[in-house]
Amino acid sequence: MSSRTHLPETIDTQRLVLRAPRVSDIDDLVAEANNWKVLEPTASLPFPYEEGHGRAFVAKTARTSHHPYVIADRQTDRLKGVIGLYFFDDRPTGLGYWLGESHWGQGFAPEAVDGLLAAARSIGLAPIRARVLAHNPGSIRVLEKTGFAVIEETTSVVERHRGKPLLVLEWRG
Repeated sequence: MSSRTHLPETIDTQRLVLRAPRVSDIDDLVAEANNWKVLEPTASLPFPYEEGHGRAFVAKTARTSHHPYVIADRQTDRLKGVIGLYFFDDRPTGLGYWLGESHWGQGFAPEAVDGLLAAARSIGLAPIRARVLAHNPGSIRVLEKTGFAVIEETTSVVERHRGKPLLVLEWRG
């Protein structure tokens, strides 16, 4: 049984619920993700982000190498972004997330990351690594606030960012 199967179905924080993506999230998913400012720093989300991409994302949530959660508002259950863990055979678990631009600067990203890390800690899942472009100070602050520390400075090999400075951060639980 993998660590992925030990993660909770939902994670509650003060203002958020992290839960599985649903078909009912697709409109909000497309509206929030189809923004170059949101997608540019990600490694793989397509631009423009269209309904077909959202439908494919919701349909693929059962895959074993990725455990995504929708970052939803606790009161309205409306999607604000996505967070998840990536599981690898040959390296530590990876963290990825994005938040819709209208939700930036309100503390939702660190709250979601903290919630997911608490769940990871409860099942003994550590270390967890995150990769962030060096020109993304907002994401660097989120990761540092939540206990990640820079362990490597390198350059990106992802096509969208090839050759750009990249930081690898690690959380050790």
